Amino acid sequence: MAGTSTIEQRSIDFIPPEERHGGPRSLLFVWFAANTSITAVVTGALFVVLGNSALWSLPAIVIGNALGGFFTSLHSAQGPRLGVPQMIQSRAQFGYFGATLPLVLALMIYIGFYATGLVLGGQATSSLLHVPATLGAVVFALMSTVLALFGYRHIHRFSHLAAVLSLVVFIGLFARVLTAPSASELMQDGSFAAAPFILGISLAASWQLTFGPYIADYSRYLPAETPRSQTFGWTFAGSVVGGSIAMTLGALAAALGGEEFSSAPVAYLADLGGVLAPVVLVAVICGKLTGNTLSSYGGYMSVATIVTSLTGHSVIRPRHRAIYISVISVISLGIALAATDNFIATFTDFLLFLLYFMTPWSAINLVDYYWVRRERYDVGQLFARDGIYGRYNTGAFVAYILGVVVQIPFMNSSLYVGPIASWMGGAEVAWVLGILVSGGIYLALSRRAGIGAPDPVLTR
Repeated sequence: MAGTSTIEQRSIDFIPPEERHGGPRSLLFVWFAANTSITAVVTGALFVVLGNSALWSLPAIVIGNALGGFFTSLHSAQGPRLGVPQMIQSRAQFGYFGATLPLVLALMIYIGFYATGLVLGGQATSSLLHVPATLGAVVFALMSTVLALFGYRHIHRFSHLAAVLSLVVFIGLFARVLTAPSASELMQDGSFAAAPFILGISLAASWQLTFGPYIADYSRYLPAETPRSQTFGWTFAGSVVGGSIAMTLGALAAALGGEEFSSAPVAYLADLGGVLAPVVLVAVICGKLTGNTLSSYGGYMSVATIVTSLTGHSVIRPRHRAIYISVISVISLGIALAATDNFIATFTDFLLFLLYFMTPWSAINLVDYYWVRRERYDVGQLFARDGIYGRYNTGAFVAYILGVVVQIPFMNSSLYVGPIASWMGGAEVAWVLGILVSGGIYLALSRRAGIGAPDPVLTR
């Protein structure tokens, strides 16, 4: 990257040592800002909507964020070591062309989160600028697109501002919520229901796990010698603390506000801010802008990886980068503008649906990195169509498919409720089985195929 104020020039290609910069502490700001978004607040409201009391929502939120954040932070630690985007590294597990499957699924995540972010970010922009909601969404999409175009360094810089502003505003909102007349009564309600509690843990875990496909994209410029513990630790702290704070606020606000919050979460939070409502709206916009930019940037990375696998190229020119990001923004904006009023229910289903399909990928990727190849990759071969990682890896697909299939009896969504999930009263544990089965099978098949020790040391 030439200079500190230029648009990022790198795309999916390897980041050479001379262009590495920064420290792992910056990851705290990126992931705190991304997690203290209005979408995370809405996700926290779902804990109460699903049947948890406000009091029992809190441990479910923390446990779920910690479980999901543990796995995504392990992905983040891959960035400095490999110096390539997360999904490029999937070619080592699924093969050069086989990685297209998780790439398409990841692209669905990016577009889905981008669209939902435009709904809520657009509402905040509309309220702040006093313009129609549609125009607010358009303005917010333009801001997300511009920040994604400037790229990695500017995303990190902006996240510092967003994280600090979000923290200050969230402290103020907590003070308003906890001093409400009915707050003490809510916190004294100790009624416990196991199924909603477990479902809530899965919901929080799914929130964190959906960052997995692109979390290493934002650590790949760090120097290769950056300690794994620091990359993991700062990512985990930002993700878990940020997600827990935002979701806790959402659960409390939903318990206090009821339908008023569910129907208009942005307006409800702005009203809590009183005379400082504009500051609350700016914080909502900045926090959501961070998350939307990550989705736009990650979506571009996925599209670029798919395209280069078909063309045989390893570099994307800035002009094409701008086109890809703009197209992703337009598609996401179209979805946002067509969104229905049943937003919370639809978003719940979206999160849980993605969880069924992405946890097997996460397990395979982590097992390959930490246990099979033990961080030893030939990065140059990730860009070789007929390289050592092959075009397709049958073992990875077998592990992935079985990891999805084993979840079916345990699924609990609006589309399908498995017999075991029904017997358990709606408790959601399918994702745990997806991780264990996919990871275990991939490890066994890899060892049987002799994959691991012969791999060369990391190279350019």
